[in-house]
Amino acid sequence: MVEKVANTLLARVKQLQWGNIFHMYYIEPIVFMLVFAHSLSGTILRNQIIFQACTNIFNYNDSICQELGTKNASEQATKIETEVQPYVANLFMIRTLLESIVPALCGVFIGSWSDHYGRKPLLVISMIGFSFTYIIAAVICQIAIYQPVNPWYYVLAVVPHSILGGNCVFSVAAFCFISDVTDTKTRPYRMIFMEAFFFIGLMGGSLLSSFVYAATGATMTFMISGLLMCGATVFIVVCVPESLHFSQQADNVDNAKCKSFNGCCEKVQKTNVGGKQIENIAIDKLETKKIPKGNEFIINAEGKVVEMSATDEQRNVAKKETETKGKDLSACEKAREANGETPTKGDEKTKKPGLFSYVHIKDMLVTCFKSRPYYDRSIIWLVTGTMFLSIFVLDGAMTVFYLFVREKFHWTVRDFTFYETVSHMVPMFGALVGFLVLRKVFSMSVVTLALLSFFSDVISSIVRGVASEAWHLYLAIALGAFKSVGGPMCRTIVSNIVPPTDLGKIFSIKNVLQSIAPFLAAPLYTVIYKESLQTFPGLFNIVSAALYAIAFIFLIIVLRFKYSHKEHYAMILK
Repeated sequence: MVEKVANTLLARVKQLQWGNIFHMYYIEPIVFMLVFAHSLSGTILRNQIIFQACTNIFNYNDSICQELGTKNASEQATKIETEVQPYVANLFMIRTLLESIVPALCGVFIGSWSDHYGRKPLLVISMIGFSFTYIIAAVICQIAIYQPVNPWYYVLAVVPHSILGGNCVFSVAAFCFISDVTDTKTRPYRMIFMEAFFFIGLMGGSLLSSFVYAATGATMTFMISGLLMCGATVFIVVCVPESLHFSQQADNVDNAKCKSFNGCCEKVQKTNVGGKQIENIAIDKLETKKIPKGNEFIINAEGKVVEMSATDEQRNVAKKETETKGKDLSACEKAREANGETPTKGDEKTKKPGLFSYVHIKDMLVTCFKSRPYYDRSIIWLVTGTMFLSIFVLDGAMTVFYLFVREKFHWTVRDFTFYETVSHMVPMFGALVGFLVLRKVFSMSVVTLALLSFFSDVISSIVRGVASEAWHLYLAIALGAFKSVGGPMCRTIVSNIVPPTDLGKIFSIKNVLQSIAPFLAAPLYTVIYKESLQTFPGLFNIVSAALYAIAFIFLIIVLRFKYSHKEHYAMILK
């Protein structure tokens, strides 16, 4: 049985159009460098902040503060750790909020910017911000070697990438780029492979972090991350092409049909008006053709040839069909204008809106709230809510999890970075192997895979919450092996439902919500952790499990919608 499944999987993998899947393969290496740099320096930065808070805020001597976070810390160091952690938790919370203020504002415009001006400028801008963030952190750390530096200065290091949009700008541009250069068949694979590069970057950075720190120190670790960001910025400027025109060309090829009548070509594109699908018709003049005998002919609305030598009755029928199509065209054009559609070729050229024009906000809101056929609009919002809850948990737990394992299990930097490495490696293999097996052998749909992912998140979070031994955390990793499948599948669902020209705006509203998430998640998780620190420090993990359960319910509703209109969603949510 196992051999049969393996052979079937191998055969289906060989049938994949790998050339199409890896077409325009630029974003994944950039994602790897970005995540690797974050992972390399993230834990070291948190450790440095705790040390400098101990020495400069609580005025303990360097020797006792260096014991914090070590395996055999003295009883005094353990008490100091408990004293310092609530203060540092507040600092981490403010840093998280600052990282999200401007991205939340940028998110209102970013989708429309992306659809108007392209993806590449946004990639460049976000990477410049990340580059300056790590360089500034390295400078502050170097100054701290020679004189006392308040740890709050590290909060200033996040200002550059916050002002330039940070993760919000980068993720919108990256996901739109992937959607531009893929179709509905190859898109899930590219989303999974990008997730794989994401986890490879996290795993590599976490694995090397403690060794680089031990060999070079905190300053050099931050500088390496800064140089990686600078290299990624240069790569984007020099090598990465603009992808926006690829999506427009694909949209024309996929959605346009051509019917000829009376010497004209009728391009039909389906759109939604008032909850119903209509056909947008654009007419391009065709040259009059001649058959070999020299007789001219025309083509009626049904595509039938009507020769010039035909009877008057036949020619009158063709003329009436043409007039009918002309009336339909007029009605469709009016409907398109009422629906806020952009003018077709030949219409009057509209003026391009300014960078901060209200038009960008209007475009985003109209696109996100306009009526769509079947349950498309409800599915978009349910999936967006699912992704919001996922990032909410991630932002909240990230604020306090490092403090949690230091307090409960007395982990060192190396213990934590090793755990991080394993926690990234297992979901990466779970995404690749699980996706290929479940998708290709068992033909699971993107919605079912997303459900499996969030179910594993619920179980994993519960185990982390009740963990009393360090190995329980590794058990939680194993139980959450499919967690990394959820994000790519949710983005695939949205990108398959939404036309390419609207993707930027839809991903924009998603990122607005995700940028707002830290404003709620960071204070909530910080308060929960501080209040439960003495009694049940793992309580925040139970909260995470409850939020993942809500996301799971959202996807159950999406699955219900899918089965209620099987024919419509057969290919879209396959």
